[in-house]
Amino acid sequence: EKEFNLIPGTLITHLSHSHGAPFTDPLLADAPGGHLIQGYRKQILKTCRQLLSEAFENRKMCVLSWGIGRCSLAFNRDLILPETGEAVVGINPFIPADDTLLVGRIVEQSGIHFASLVHYAAHPTSLGGLNRLISPDYVGAMRELVERDTNGAPCIFLHGADGELAPRRCYEASIDAADQNGRELGYAALSTMASLMPSGKKMVFDKKVESGATLGLWKYTDKLPDSEIGMITENVELVLGDLPSINDYKKLVESTRGYEKERAQRGLALREKIGESSTYNFPIYVWKLGKTIMVGAPVEFYNEFQVFLRKRFPKNLILVLDICNGFLNYLPSKEEFARDTYQIKISLFAPESEERVRRKVTCAISKLLN
Repeated sequence: EKEFNLIPGTLITHLSHSHGAPFTDPLLADAPGGHLIQGYRKQILKTCRQLLSEAFENRKMCVLSWGIGRCSLAFNRDLILPETGEAVVGINPFIPADDTLLVGRIVEQSGIHFASLVHYAAHPTSLGGLNRLISPDYVGAMRELVERDTNGAPCIFLHGADGELAPRRCYEASIDAADQNGRELGYAALSTMASLMPSGKKMVFDKKVESGATLGLWKYTDKLPDSEIGMITENVELVLGDLPSINDYKKLVESTRGYEKERAQRGLALREKIGESSTYNFPIYVWKLGKTIMVGAPVEFYNEFQVFLRKRFPKNLILVLDICNGFLNYLPSKEEFARDTYQIKISLFAPESEERVRRKVTCAISKLLN
């Protein structure tokens, strides 16, 4: 923001969260391949700077239109094994999953399709531990499909609230799973986009016509876009859970092997990020683009959080964005802490934290709308 003279809060770094991407924490510099981390991170930063420069140089007056569709890719991923009662991260077909798909079409005044936005909630976890390829996961195949059908206009994936959601095919070794999942989402996005009216238009009743039946005809008329933009950055002090100290995590890293060591390394990285305090100053980013509201934070929200906001503000299009401007981990609701799921085991925050964030976000949205 400083480098490009941006107002604080007007830049959000939002990750697609592919699990086929490399883990680039500097703490892993001594691990196999760790010597590549520093150069990789520098390349990412260089690319972001380049993209920002290109975005500023190619600014155009455009209209953003949204379509609401459905895609059955997402499934609940909190599976209870009936034999033991153990909770595992696996597809649970017995719990309904939110299938809402939001597709944004950005069109220049000349009518040229400038870019597409696809907002959907499902972990990009098509690929699992046996995969050895760097992959954008299902986002890649989805993006290729949409861009192919829109004359190469850039397609941007917006990662929705998917703390407990995953795609139908997940944790596989073959990239075929990622491609199939991506095609399912891509075709659903194109179908939703095809339902949109011409940019800057709406339909109104025109007249009745007597024929074999009395017909009612509709026609297109101009619709003035809502150009109001607003942004709020809020913070809320959250109490941390009962976490090991930094030294305790370091001892775990030194004394464990295999997957236990990796889990300890991740815990250490997060503990060093949030510090040794018993609380954390949690940031929330809320944007208003016309009637569209975007809510972002450096966590993975549960989908119920997104559903709640959409019910609370039914006249607005609500997009919750996971993993914005950093990454901590999950923000489960208080009710989820009664279950022994993976997300609860690694959660950083106390059980009442999601409720506090929910109240703060609701107030921020209300402030932008009034």
